[in-house]
Amino acid sequence: MEIYLIRHTTPAIESGICYGASDVDVAGSFDTEAARIKPLLPSGPLEVYTSPLQRCEKLAAALFGNNYIKDDRLKEMNFGNWEMLPWDNISKNALSKWADNVVFEHIPGGESYEELYNRSIEVLEEITASGKDTVLVTHGGVIRCIVAHVTDTPLVDAFDISVDYGHISHLQVENGEVKVIFSNL
Repeated sequence: MEIYLIRHTTPAIESGICYGASDVDVAGSFDTEAARIKPLLPSGPLEVYTSPLQRCEKLAAALFGNNYIKDDRLKEMNFGNWEMLPWDNISKNALSKWADNVVFEHIPGGESYEELYNRSIEVLEEITASGKDTVLVTHGGVIRCIVAHVTDTPLVDAFDISVDYGHISHLQVENGEVKVIFSNL
């Protein structure tokens, strides 16, 4: 069984803005980025799931037409009260408190990284049990959680996993064991 994790393309948002669960659109480079991703995917039948946020759903539609299922669990981390604020405008004390316990600390009005991890792994376990080759069009946080889980990387170190816009990670499942085959782009 093959699983492909695809991060959305470049979002249409200024650098330095905190966004996660906000429904940010794609940048003007979308068509070029989507065209670069498409030939890297297998041509066989695939189950396709996407975050319902437009930066993912637009990519799923460009790559697979209307052949996808939206799943809220594939959304990026909810940064709650920090959503759409410049990082520089968020209280240094609040940022420090979060950074000191980044896995378990709840962002005000949002969620913890552990909650993002739990919902991401729930999706992974469901698709692994299905036995069907699958694509997840999702966000960097979800991909980092899944790759950290598969590679036994401590969740606190998941932020070190590089997942650029348009990035693809290929996982393979054999005898119930999930392995990372490659990451590219």
